[in-house]
Amino acid sequence: MGIISVLKPVILIYECVRIVLLAVFAVLQPGNQAFVLVLAAPGALFPLMALFIWLDISRYKEYLPLLSAGKLIGVFTLMGWLIIFRQFTILEGYTGALVTGIILLNGDLLSLAAVFIIFRRQSAYIEKPVLTEAIGEPETEVK
Repeated sequence: MGIISVLKPVILIYECVRIVLLAVFAVLQPGNQAFVLVLAAPGALFPLMALFIWLDISRYKEYLPLLSAGKLIGVFTLMGWLIIFRQFTILEGYTGALVTGIILLNGDLLSLAAVFIIFRRQSAYIEKPVLTEAIGEPETEVK
């Protein structure tokens, strides 16, 4: 329970920083920023899922598989982008895209590991309803 209470806000903070980084990167790129923003817009759902998981994991536990699937797709997409555009394999000079890509890739991998830890321990963490037995029937007053 201790590690999960630390990991949930860390995931939320990372997802918020990630969205800000993507927005700054999109604004600073010359050319068509609308195309980059359209591709980055679905990433705004990750901070919302992280927020809901942080607030009440028992109520929003269905978001954990969705968050992990989205993170896996994002990691593979980012790795493919870095390899195809040779920014991951050829290190002639550190460009803004390379540094941003490596930061996002490492952050997504750590966030994915944290989501898997939370997903694995969620059954022990979620509060189970306590069954209470009725001691007796309430007395009714006849008038």
